[in-house]
Amino acid sequence: MKPEEVIPGLRALIVKDLVERHGFNKKEAAEILGITPPAVTLYLQGKRAGDMAKLLRRKGALKLVREFTDHIVERGGKISMPALYDLAFSAITLIENKTIMGKEEKSVIDLRKDEAQRLLRLLRERFEIEQKSAEEFMRIASRLRNQALRMLIRMIARDCVKHADIMMLLMSAIESGGEMKIDLPDIELLDKLLSEEKTFHIYGLNEIKKLLPHKIFVLLVDCIADDEKKHERILKNLVNYARISEEKEKIS
Repeated sequence: MKPEEVIPGLRALIVKDLVERHGFNKKEAAEILGITPPAVTLYLQGKRAGDMAKLLRRKGALKLVREFTDHIVERGGKISMPALYDLAFSAITLIENKTIMGKEEKSVIDLRKDEAQRLLRLLRERFEIEQKSAEEFMRIASRLRNQALRMLIRMIARDCVKHADIMMLLMSAIESGGEMKIDLPDIELLDKLLSEEKTFHIYGLNEIKKLLPHKIFVLLVDCIADDEKKHERILKNLVNYARISEEKEKIS
């Protein structure tokens, strides 16, 4: 699920919360959200994003929305798109968590049943940790005024969301039997990407860091360097995996 799919439903819940719980009129709610008063009316009547709003309520996202609107009202001002995206990521994690937790643990063929059950339990526990961490970091980020610091905290939150996604993928794979068809890109393309990554991944970053006026900015650039190293490591492993697979195909 993408944030763009969730945001209209979140707007509907935010509008309702601002008008019914906080006592704003339609014009004020429209200004806070950066939308028109007629759009506010449609949201309140359930004629816009009604189905998504119902899904969000059903999955327990109302608490997140209320915390979000409470903070906006307390702070004053308008709701920015980055703040809405952060809220959307939290809501998506919540929705997908509920979906995964409702699935039956069945059709495990590559692992003994007791091992599979234990693995699924460990994956689920880790998923819950990452999901809670993502929500907490997103809440913290939404309260920060400094853009650089807010970006750093959001990066941690988004990493937690990615980690939760990984746990969901692993749970899904184990529940479906542990089998997965690997469709790798062409090995020449992988080699080319790896070569480019090695050549350019730290290009100019050290000089940029020396010229930056604040340590927080340096931390942001360090995050880029760390990501580039990670990209290189991933590509190396994919190239090695592709070569091993190619050799196996030749032998067979």
